[in-house]
Amino acid sequence: MPELPEVEVIRRDLDAAIVGCTIQSVDAPDEMILVDTSSEHFARRLAGREILGVGRHGKVLIVELSGEVCLLVHLRMSGRLCPLAAAEPLPAHVRATFHLNDNRRLLFINPRRLGRLEIADCDRLDEARMLRNMGIDALSDELSGPAIGEMLQPHSIALKQWLLDQSHLAGVGNIYASEILHRCHLHPDTPANALDAPAVRKLLRTIRRVLNEAIKWRGTTVSDYVTGQGVPGEFQKRLRVYGREGKTCRRRDCLGVIVRTTHAARSTYFCPVCQPSPS
Repeated sequence: MPELPEVEVIRRDLDAAIVGCTIQSVDAPDEMILVDTSSEHFARRLAGREILGVGRHGKVLIVELSGEVCLLVHLRMSGRLCPLAAAEPLPAHVRATFHLNDNRRLLFINPRRLGRLEIADCDRLDEARMLRNMGIDALSDELSGPAIGEMLQPHSIALKQWLLDQSHLAGVGNIYASEILHRCHLHPDTPANALDAPAVRKLLRTIRRVLNEAIKWRGTTVSDYVTGQGVPGEFQKRLRVYGREGKTCRRRDCLGVIVRTTHAARSTYFCPVCQPSPS
C-alpha cells in the first residue's frame, strides 16, 4: 500500500500537472469504489469544477475543487491517479475517468478495486468517512515530542502496532514503521508506553527523517507503486531492514542478520542485535 511518502510524491506531481484544469465530465461506472454515492450523482457533483489544488492527509489525497467541494482519493493497495493525453490508449483497470478541458484524462487505476473515491465539503473534511477517525498527519508541524508522549502513554501495545494505527499518526505504514524502529534501536514489540522522554523525542525526529528521505527519493517501489509521472521510486535501494530477511544489518559495525516475523498477517523486519527484545 502506498504510504505517506508515496502519496506525497503523487500529490506533488499532480499539483504541478492538473491544477487550473476543469473537470468537464466524469465516467465512474464501478460504484464499488465510490463512497456513499451513485455513479450518476458522483459525476454530476464534479462536472464543471476547476481543480484548485491537491493536498494530502496521511495516505489520503485531497483534490480541492471550485465550489468548496473536495474529492478524496484513497489508493489502498495498488491504486494510481495519473493524467493521460486523450490520444494515448487506456491502460487496464481504469475504474474512473475525469475528462479535463485541456484534452487530457485524469485516470483512477485500481486493479484490485480496493481504492476508494469520496466527495466531501471542503469545510467539513473531518466528517468525511476517509478522514473521520484519522489522527494527526505524521509530518504535521503541530506534532511535538510531548504530544507524542501523551499519545503513547495510554497504550501498552507493541510500538510497531501503535505506529500502524492511523488513528494515532496518519501516514506511517508497514515499510516505514520497520525502518523507523530500526533507526531508533527499538524492538517492534517494545510497549508503546515504555519510552522515556528522550526516546520519544528521538522517535519523532526519526519519523520525520525517514519519511522525508523517502519523499526525496520519490517513494519505495517494492511492488507496483509508481509516481505521478509513472516511474518507480528509488527509496527501496536504501531500505535498512524491510525486505532484507537473512541479510546483514546495514548499521555500521553491526554484524546482526535481519529477521522477519509476522504479526496479524503483516511482515515485520528488524535486527535482533541493535534492536534487542524488550523482554
